[in-house]
Amino acid sequence: MELALKHLFKINSAPFSSFHTSSVHHYLTKAEFQKSIQIAILGGHTRLGTYTSFLLKQNPLVSRLHLAESTEQIPNVAIDLNTFDTKCQVETYFGSEECISKAIKGADVILILPTEECNPATPLGERIMIQGKRLYNFAKQCTIYAPRALIVVNVPPISVSVPLVSEVFKQKSHFYHPGRIIGSAAYAQIKANTLVSRFQGLDPAQSYVPILGGPDLDLCVPLFSQGKPVEVFDRNDARILTAHFRDIDPHDFPKCLGNPNYVPESTLSESYALNQLLGTIALGICGHSEAFANVYVRCKALDICKYLVTMVRFSRGVVVDNFEVPKLTKLELELLEKATMEILERERMAMEFLAYVTKSNNKSKNSRVKLELPPFKEKEIEKQELLKERLIR
Repeated sequence: MELALKHLFKINSAPFSSFHTSSVHHYLTKAEFQKSIQIAILGGHTRLGTYTSFLLKQNPLVSRLHLAESTEQIPNVAIDLNTFDTKCQVETYFGSEECISKAIKGADVILILPTEECNPATPLGERIMIQGKRLYNFAKQCTIYAPRALIVVNVPPISVSVPLVSEVFKQKSHFYHPGRIIGSAAYAQIKANTLVSRFQGLDPAQSYVPILGGPDLDLCVPLFSQGKPVEVFDRNDARILTAHFRDIDPHDFPKCLGNPNYVPESTLSESYALNQLLGTIALGICGHSEAFANVYVRCKALDICKYLVTMVRFSRGVVVDNFEVPKLTKLELELLEKATMEILERERMAMEFLAYVTKSNNKSKNSRVKLELPPFKEKEIEKQELLKERLIR
């Protein structure tokens, strides 16, 4: 069975990509390592933005923290945060696109967070329509005012958001580098670590589980067989842990692999996870040789999809090493195969939404142009109508 899967689902044995230090040296932001970094948070008006900035304010490697939003007024948290006896200085920007440009200029890392317009049960297509235009505008401004910053995307569905931002950079910027645009898989990482540690009776802070697949919970594949310090080799135990990881009843797994139309609201744990990820990035930019993290990034590991969650190493403003796929169990290989097919579909959604936004911008110039919804949104509406008809019958 495993051989058959590998025949259909090709895993390249070569490294994920060519993001080695020697090949990207001339793309690096600065020739020398820095002593501290500047971070801009787009979406700082949200609870997630406030909690994340509260944690980042205490990081000695962060010298400046800019909280920004183009439409919403940010609560005056800067005065409160600046009372902390740490060297990091916090500033807020809001109200116009000009303020966003000021916030991201000079930033080493830009974190893009979602708005709070969506509830946990918002369908996938509707979520893209709500968050997508704002994300497109942010990415467009980054190409102008911060083309060499490391962009961390944390707007669900992240498997759609990262390809969208990358395509905007390809179209609008001459400084596109795939190692500078990553999607956060930090929440999935800490959830996998905690699950396996509780299962084994260990300290979660000392446990680690590699993850593959997509950054969203319904696409992420935790490799419990590679867990540290103790692995989980039993297939039934791994199945139960994976079901809990994806918030599914173990009796329904793997018939049901996850719910793409549900994003759990875990603001505190997500802010903690983002703080860990940004702290690792800061270590890499400041010269630490072991700044490793699992992120959603462009890679060459698989022929099916362009993006994958994998372990990378950070250095001066860019991903410099991208590691191979480890040996997988039969269950993990099956889950990864199904996840990559869905990742490919979400990459198509990103392209469809980009085409929709482009037509939308053209329509503003020519009101006679008829604007149609993206194909993925039309399919979602059709499914919802069919479901209503069945309920009526």
